[in-house]
Amino acid sequence: MTESKYNIWVERRGSYYVYNGLSGALLCIGSNDREGLEKYLAGDPNHGLSDEALSDLAAGSMVLPDGVDELSALESLYARSRSDTQNMSLTILTSLGCNFDCPYCFEAKHPSIMSMEVRSAVVDLVQSKLSSIRSLSVDWFGGEPLVGRVALFDLSDRLIALCEKANVEYAASIVTNGYLLDEHTCTELQRVKVKHAQVSLDGPPEIHDRMRPLRNGGSTFRRIVENLHRTIGKFEVTIRINVDRANIAMAEDLLRILREEGLSGKIGVYVGHLTGITDNAAAPSASYSPRCLSRKEFSVEELRFSGIAAKYGFSKLSLPTPRGAPCTAVRSIDLVIGSEGELYKCYESVGTSSEVIGNIKDHWDLNSNVRKWLDYSPFRNQECRKCIALPVCMGGCPHHAFDLLLYEDRCGTFRHNHVERITNYIDHYLSSK
Repeated sequence: MTESKYNIWVERRGSYYVYNGLSGALLCIGSNDREGLEKYLAGDPNHGLSDEALSDLAAGSMVLPDGVDELSALESLYARSRSDTQNMSLTILTSLGCNFDCPYCFEAKHPSIMSMEVRSAVVDLVQSKLSSIRSLSVDWFGGEPLVGRVALFDLSDRLIALCEKANVEYAASIVTNGYLLDEHTCTELQRVKVKHAQVSLDGPPEIHDRMRPLRNGGSTFRRIVENLHRTIGKFEVTIRINVDRANIAMAEDLLRILREEGLSGKIGVYVGHLTGITDNAAAPSASYSPRCLSRKEFSVEELRFSGIAAKYGFSKLSLPTPRGAPCTAVRSIDLVIGSEGELYKCYESVGTSSEVIGNIKDHWDLNSNVRKWLDYSPFRNQECRKCIALPVCMGGCPHHAFDLLLYEDRCGTFRHNHVERITNYIDHYLSSK
């Protein structure tokens, strides 16, 4: 037997805890078994490792039979998941227009609403896949997708009807700024099977209203918070706090306000890393880089925030889970569909003409731009191959990996804070006993 290279060990209160990225399992063993394991792996016949502990370690992939190649197993998992043709995911932009004017947006927006012709072409695409897929997942995106709510509800009804007739599982989510989530809209989103919404609040009112104002400069914070109450019981909501060097210190103030609103335990909250995406020179994000935290700096702030969020009752500490191909961009049948029918592989490419891979009307005829996404593999990167976070990151963001200026931001934060994250999880678990 040999020890997994993806084990992370932490000692607490005289016991040893080991997390394994390959399985996502966490195990506690006593000090005698920890010492016995080291002797067992060294070939000492008088190792003292209990049979129960050895069985548990093997079940969690912490110890493996000799000759097991973990990298090859991960690469096979990546290949299988990226070539999966039974579970289709579409990111659909009903509008590239937006009622907000955020200074860090990576899109150069214009007021386009998805036409009936494009909607019908989306339906044709799904129709062509129904005989081979088991599930369809739709993420409504923008711009602001609710600017195009008529298209969103029409297309939802048509896709749901198709899937129900073909006995294909359907699920939907939405990324929205939250300003248009009135009572009727929330009810309609629930009706068309939206199960989850991501809404951004970037701090307390004075911070948020500066970072996420209306296009005419008006405030948005109070209306969004009022709308959050309307979502309760209809679909799950997660608040994303987009953070940079200026506003990260105010994140706790936002949690305090949300708790006073009675939203603790009813919504989730996390911090999002703002980056200066420069693909499109006309997009606001192209000049935002100086305000951004590095990925390593963000990993420290993310860890600190997770403890604060748990204290305010918004989220529980969790451990990362192993994954296959990490996103739509590298999965073979997944697509991002622009409001005018243009196709992309990555949602961060939206609005950048050089990243278009085809058009929904000829969805079977993709151009050569698609190759870089489908050929991308973290297993060609020596840094990734040696990284302890590989099973839960799988190379992170390929869009950032292609950009020299964002290359260091491609990784998940677990690369930088894995020991601290496991330690915090264990300490939280022990303090709750």
